[in-house]
Amino acid sequence: MKYTVLHGAKENCGDFLIRDAAINFLTYHADMSRDSIHTVEVVRNKISEEEIKKIESTDAAFLAGGPGYRQKFYPEVYPALYKIFEVTTVVPLGSGWKGSNEDTYTFTQKSINILNKIAGQSRVPFLGARDLPSVRILRNHGLPAELTGCPGWYHYNGFPPNPTFPANPDVETILVSTPPQNNLQYLTQYIFLIRMLAAEFPDATITLIFHRGQQDRAFTPVIGRPWRSQTWKDNVSSVVYGIINQISQDEQFNRHDPSGSSEYAELYYNADLHVGYRVHAHIPSLSAGTPSFLLQIDGRGTGVSESLGTNADVFAGDGLRAPVQEIMKHITSSRRTEFSDFDVVGENIQTGYENMKRLVRESTRFHLPTSR
Repeated sequence: MKYTVLHGAKENCGDFLIRDAAINFLTYHADMSRDSIHTVEVVRNKISEEEIKKIESTDAAFLAGGPGYRQKFYPEVYPALYKIFEVTTVVPLGSGWKGSNEDTYTFTQKSINILNKIAGQSRVPFLGARDLPSVRILRNHGLPAELTGCPGWYHYNGFPPNPTFPANPDVETILVSTPPQNNLQYLTQYIFLIRMLAAEFPDATITLIFHRGQQDRAFTPVIGRPWRSQTWKDNVSSVVYGIINQISQDEQFNRHDPSGSSEYAELYYNADLHVGYRVHAHIPSLSAGTPSFLLQIDGRGTGVSESLGTNADVFAGDGLRAPVQEIMKHITSSRRTEFSDFDVVGENIQTGYENMKRLVRESTRFHLPTSR
């Protein structure tokens, strides 16, 4: 048996974690070798007829997390998805929404059409969703959906997952994931955050993590690009990262660029604390029992917080200083209560794990030994 993993890993290390975690899950639960899995980058990528033929030779194509339930996901996000669907079974493995109000969230007709076709496949018992808002949105559209979580929930330390949090750790290593690189809104807030953390933990090593790379970008405008919107985004990125880099050098914060690989997850597995904006910093931290406090920037953040039960997370858009002050209070309170706020995380991960295991089992028609 052979399978395809459809992914969106280009630069952001979180996308590589999703891809590699999905592969690991399949190799374990479909009892196959890594060589039996074909990978294809499909996000905003038109693939060749030759690639379609390779996918056709595999028994199913797993859509590994990512933006699979955006309102315009077909054909804008996945332009090749319909062709793939015509040649093999397509299985959404923990895809999610991106929005701010699930009550008004609707799909385009083209997206609805292909979702109905995918859900109607005999080998797909339900659509896997990475968070609870995605489950509710799909069900509101009459589609069968269950919470499978993101594949990254299950990447740490084998199967089944069972994170435990330290009762009273020394906070010696803090990782702070950066805000979106092309958004000035959170720049001042981020600077305030890292200075508050440095004041609260003066003996800790604080490292700023740039998930999308470009950590060495200077405060220099980009010129000569033919695509105006891309030039604007690059210019904003130059400002945001240029200022953060200058402050980190002046105030002696460490910096790290983990883009292009899933190996970055080890940093979060071994840290004492994560605070920041990246969902795929929050996920590997929690899966390994590292206390993590997320500054949510949209429905992806609020969705993972609700699904994992991390009530100490804060919405970053509620002002500049107030969200940081609130999350610092949560950190202090959680340390005082020996991180009891995270007691339900393991249980919620287990719930998603059982659903994803069922989805993989039924869509591959494999029966695992009872030990699995």
